[in-house]
Amino acid sequence: MSVLALWQAARGVPLRLSPHPTHLGDITPVKVGHNRWNPDGVDVDVSVAANMDPTRLVQTAIDNYGGIDAWVRAGDRVVIKPNLAWARQPAQAATTSPQILAAVISLCQDAGAAEVLVVEHSCDTAAVTFEMSGAQQVCQQAGVPLISLDNDRLYRQVPLSRGINFATDLVAKDVLDCDVYINLPIAKAHSATLLTLALKNQMGAVWDRGRYHSAGQSSAPGLNLHQNIASLGASLRPTLNIIDATRVLLSNGPKGPGLTQEMNTVIASADIVAADAYAAKLIGKQPADIPHITMAAEMGLGNADLTSLQVATT
Repeated sequence: MSVLALWQAARGVPLRLSPHPTHLGDITPVKVGHNRWNPDGVDVDVSVAANMDPTRLVQTAIDNYGGIDAWVRAGDRVVIKPNLAWARQPAQAATTSPQILAAVISLCQDAGAAEVLVVEHSCDTAAVTFEMSGAQQVCQQAGVPLISLDNDRLYRQVPLSRGINFATDLVAKDVLDCDVYINLPIAKAHSATLLTLALKNQMGAVWDRGRYHSAGQSSAPGLNLHQNIASLGASLRPTLNIIDATRVLLSNGPKGPGLTQEMNTVIASADIVAADAYAAKLIGKQPADIPHITMAAEMGLGNADLTSLQVATT
């Protein structure tokens, strides 16, 4: 039986993958890190831009979502967390588009950010991945540090208030200490979670990704992974999520190579669940097809109900 089938069969039964206080719904999620999040004054849930060049896609999605000044202030320290996990070229759609990354950096600099950092804990060797993905050239041209989170001294232990399978984790200090944390994943297929979007991209900000796959007592290890992704999302809350769906890897993810499709779309939202729900639908899945999206919604982390979302589209 697939992970999804097991998850669907378990719906309506409290999901307890390991011993934990029983009344999880009574525990208010405690955000870790100093970054601002969930600001007032934005009257849509998700902003979507499509069928433009990459720079205009980012600019339009943000303009329709309060404008960059709603998110980045003069003097801010901004940390951008793209998906640069794999040694793949941009056309293979396994890593965040360098053009999308460049556009986000430029917007932050135009808003007066005092410092912009790009960080990633890559799976393949960082020097190779950063070069092949195009991110290294983008960051050099923009005068922005590209930091490999490949040393445990770059992390700090923090509590995960909704951590069902573990109560603390080592999270990157740069992510924890910034004023603005921008989560910048690429949308793509994933062999273990069906899709990897904004929620799963945050695994690149923790030291030990392996235990996200292994920790838990579910009979289906994949369900442990889904639950641990959702639990991380309860505490690590990006200021803004920008999903790169310009070119999407549809098979053999997360690394590929596989079938890719041009979708020429960028999705922006402070609601990480809504962003992932919309992106899943764009790729032809329902949010309920992705257990960690449903788990995160049920934990109160955001809205996965596509029928109730206020979406600005251009």
